[in-house]
Amino acid sequence: MFLIHYTQNNIPSGLFGRACRPGRNSSRGKSRKKFIPEGFCPMTDKRILLLLLAAFLLVPALADAMSGREIFEKMHEVRLRMLNQKTEATMVLYDRGGGKRIRTLTQYSKNAAPEAYKVLLIFNSPADLKNVGFLAHARTFSDRSLWAYFPEFKRIRRIPTSAQDDSFFGSDFSYDDFSGPPNLDDYAFKVLREETVDDRPCYVVEVSPKIPRKYSKYITWVVKNLWITAKVEFYREKELYRLGAFRDIRLVDGLPTPFTLEMQNVKSGHRTVVTVNKVSYRTSFPDELFTQRALERGGR
Repeated sequence: MFLIHYTQNNIPSGLFGRACRPGRNSSRGKSRKKFIPEGFCPMTDKRILLLLLAAFLLVPALADAMSGREIFEKMHEVRLRMLNQKTEATMVLYDRGGGKRIRTLTQYSKNAAPEAYKVLLIFNSPADLKNVGFLAHARTFSDRSLWAYFPEFKRIRRIPTSAQDDSFFGSDFSYDDFSGPPNLDDYAFKVLREETVDDRPCYVVEVSPKIPRKYSKYITWVVKNLWITAKVEFYREKELYRLGAFRDIRLVDGLPTPFTLEMQNVKSGHRTVVTVNKVSYRTSFPDELFTQRALERGGR
């Protein structure tokens, strides 16, 4: 840090106030006289010191500011720690007219190093969805395979990468939403601002895919220090088409977990709410659970 000495010749009038005159006597009435040295102006020098102090205080704040990539790296670390888990949940689909359909499901996931992760999800009810399932194998975060199983047809269907943003079994979530952590190198990140969601301070980050997706960008509200999403908005060009909210965040085994997850299709008015009934972390499931055979047998 260094100080700049300003004199009468290099302080323009109006920059910090009126420029001071060269050394002169100043009098207040006839009885008192005070000499002001050349180049010294009390009001100007005070303002310079205030500006320097403000700049000094601003430096630590700028140094502590996080980039969008750094924020998502923190989120990525949390999601990796959440991979070994079992979740039992209720999924409710609401249509524009107020009708609803209720489903129950069980999801298993595993950190499969040196593979990235594995996920198996099985619907338990209603009867027409019982044992319908979803399986994901991620060899790396950018190389994964997705499958769906339909007992009615006794057939496993591979889900192409181009369909990862499609509706997840008729809900407003996508296959990608249930497929584990993303590959961060496939996205560009930009911090837009800071806001509060449900009384929690958040970073607002714009995320733009570098690879073809069915959205052009999404904006996410990331809870500070918890590194979990509280809100998300998906856009196609400038049009908002899908928005999500993640509420009732609790710490389970030290991991921040939203117990209510909602996704809405803005255009159709359809929305889906997932309520977590039970979640267990630090689980250890055998690799046999994450096979196509287990998918066909409803996770058994």
